[in-house]
Amino acid sequence: MRSKVNQQSFLSVLIAVFILLTVNLAGCKKDDSLTYTSDIQVVARSAASKGSYPIVGTSQTGCWDDTGNKITSPALGAAFYGQDSQFAHTTPVYTKSSDGLTVKDEVTGLTWQKTYEKPTSGGMYYWADTQTEVDNLNQQIYGGYNDWRVPTIKELYSLWNVSVGWPYIDTKYFDIKYTDEQDLSHAIFWSSDKYTGVMGNVNGETPGAELAFGVNFGTGHIKSYSISVGPKHFVRCVRGNLSYGVNLFQNNSDGTISDLATGLMWQQTDNGSGMDWEHALAYAQTQNSANYLGHNDWRLPNSKELQSLVDYTHSPYATNPANVGPAINALFSCTGILNDGGKADYPYYWTSTSAMSLANGSYPSAWYVAVGQAEDGNGENLHGAGAVRFDKKIVGTGQGEERVINYVRLVRTINMN
Repeated sequence: MRSKVNQQSFLSVLIAVFILLTVNLAGCKKDDSLTYTSDIQVVARSAASKGSYPIVGTSQTGCWDDTGNKITSPALGAAFYGQDSQFAHTTPVYTKSSDGLTVKDEVTGLTWQKTYEKPTSGGMYYWADTQTEVDNLNQQIYGGYNDWRVPTIKELYSLWNVSVGWPYIDTKYFDIKYTDEQDLSHAIFWSSDKYTGVMGNVNGETPGAELAFGVNFGTGHIKSYSISVGPKHFVRCVRGNLSYGVNLFQNNSDGTISDLATGLMWQQTDNGSGMDWEHALAYAQTQNSANYLGHNDWRLPNSKELQSLVDYTHSPYATNPANVGPAINALFSCTGILNDGGKADYPYYWTSTSAMSLANGSYPSAWYVAVGQAEDGNGENLHGAGAVRFDKKIVGTGQGEERVINYVRLVRTINMN
């Protein structure tokens, strides 16, 4: 009798375990559209196609000389010709949802949170914890959708707008909450892109700390930030168009590389030497006069165009040997340099976009994009290969000069018809 009872009990346990496993497996069905890591869920990108990565213009309207004085738009052939505002670019077009929760970017096809949480509401996160905000939005079916995610750095930078500066986002459509300029300078938003290297031995930082990229919509920078040490940052989630930010490069075998996704053609090599901003603008004019590579409409790229070239899977001192190299596709060649600390590195490249160094100030600086380490002057990684920073346009203009002599990679717009 005891044996029969034990057999029945054992059978009951087996059945219960089977039911429990069945329920758990059903509830944990793998979503093949997601890559599961120990940090955040990264949605798989779709393949690029012709025109799938339109670059939204920076909205810069003025022209400035090398000390920050505003000037009349220079004529072709004159000094300082070729600035961002002198060329036609795609105008941002946004549509607010009727419930006021989301904003649709009609150019990129991406839909964004209009607002975000202030720190008093628990709205600042370490990088991995941004998944908490994503999960909350999707559980709420926020704005009518349940496919929210942390944006890639290229998606996030598509919102960058320099029409005013400080903040670098269109505040008619997107909330930026701050009390003063100091508060605004910490308006940093996470991307899903983790840096392939680590923090260098920089004073006040944590050597060896893992980093991920973010956009500071206060000061305008792209930098990498510690993912789990030090200050926390914000997240503004996105949904839609999984091919945005994916390049479609074509080697034209004539010294040029076309990106069919953006509609831009690039100089395959860089110019081979450093120069200040005025001479970088002049270099484009010189090359046009020489019908360089069969074209006479080359220009210095604006900040958003140049950032579109960055390959955030590579860096000069990546922890994985497979990821070591400049932060750009292997079709392009980069001049090797020794950085300020005497370490082997790759250049920073000038853009045609002027920068306001301080809120409500002038424009003595210009933006540049680093394909090598954005280092601290001692050769130590500070902000990551792929960082977007600014510096003075000419040597000797005052405090804050770090990288005034930079390289050039020219661009031209191609006919996509």
